[in-house]
Amino acid sequence: MPGDDSSSKKVTVVVAVIGAIATLGAAFFSNWNKPKEQSSPPQAIQQTSSGAGAINVGRDAVINNIKSASEEAAERVQACEMQHGLKTASTRTESSETIPATSSDRAQFVEHIDFRSCAWPKSQYADGDGYLEIRVRTVQGPGEYEATGTTSADRITAPCQQLIVAYQLGTQGVYENEAPFTINADTVVTQEDGKVWKNDGSLPFYPGAGEFVVLHNSHYGLGSAQCK
Repeated sequence: MPGDDSSSKKVTVVVAVIGAIATLGAAFFSNWNKPKEQSSPPQAIQQTSSGAGAINVGRDAVINNIKSASEEAAERVQACEMQHGLKTASTRTESSETIPATSSDRAQFVEHIDFRSCAWPKSQYADGDGYLEIRVRTVQGPGEYEATGTTSADRITAPCQQLIVAYQLGTQGVYENEAPFTINADTVVTQEDGKVWKNDGSLPFYPGAGEFVVLHNSHYGLGSAQCK
């Protein structure tokens, strides 16, 4: 009947609408539950993220380079110490000996001081591995008595042309560090004022080429020496 056809059509439309609503609802809830990391971020956010990552990578590279340089320096110093028998990176050792008399010279008491060091980066005067050595021999000077200030002579050999030296005074319970001064190779100076000694021919030895000589009395001793 005509009435029945109209009712059937209405039912069909209602079912279709309900089906469409159900489909849209399922799609909505599916997107709602989708993990956020699967969503593609906007292009601007991607660029910002990439920039921050690049900055972090650059910063880490700088830090790693600093650590590597520091580690390399420590390893080189340690290798230098082992190679040259040093217990620390900088050492000062003292020893003495008596040189027997000969037909032309009397017996002589000699004191030795060695300043040895390992450093990296190495100085321009050091060996390839960073090792540097300054040697001192204290022998009899030209002075006949202490007041002359020249009874002892420090004969110093070093791999440079200028040294900064500092002496220490020790007498009758008095102990003082004297002001450092600079000396040049191939010269003889007095410790009292650091000035060139007026050679009167009484020096009991011939200085070697490139040698530094400092005259002083027995109350003074060399505390430090370093290349300038």
